[in-house]
Amino acid sequence: GTSNCFIWEFNFRDFDVNRDPHNKDSIDLLRRQGIDFNCNVIHGVNSFHFSELMARSGLVCNERVTWVTFHGTYDFAYLVKILTRSNLPDSLEGFSRVLRFLFGRSLYDMKHMIRYCNGLYGGLECVASTLKVGRIAGKSHQAASDSLLTWQAFQKMIPIYFGNNEATNHAGMIFGLEVTSQ
Repeated sequence: GTSNCFIWEFNFRDFDVNRDPHNKDSIDLLRRQGIDFNCNVIHGVNSFHFSELMARSGLVCNERVTWVTFHGTYDFAYLVKILTRSNLPDSLEGFSRVLRFLFGRSLYDMKHMIRYCNGLYGGLECVASTLKVGRIAGKSHQAASDSLLTWQAFQKMIPIYFGNNEATNHAGMIFGLEVTSQ
């Protein structure tokens, strides 16, 4: 344990807004928050190289690392895809097994967990506000800033709503998938 938090934001070059299928409203929202998709295609991180570095970093396949997300279905699906360098498994059970192998038992999705917290509902901003956790860096809908806010809200939520190590009952559950990665 340390009181230090480290956050990173990686913008990948793989997605081309001019070529790849996407949700226009989501792209417009991210552009308003400062994401430059055309710049990312040119200067973004190569996901193949990223997956090599991440695999060697000690962060994956490490039971001592805790992963916390808020509605992280797509984030973890993308990480599984680039780390395995293959298509996603054909079943939820298969995806769950790969998720468990790569990210261990300490994977928590707050969006799933708030279903069991009286008075907590909505998106990240709403949950953080209810918990009286403020954003201390960056803008909403930017990965690094949202990650820090998620972590701080998670730390505040656990002692209030999940006493006696009850949070572990929700480990490995990703919102919308609700299949355990055991």
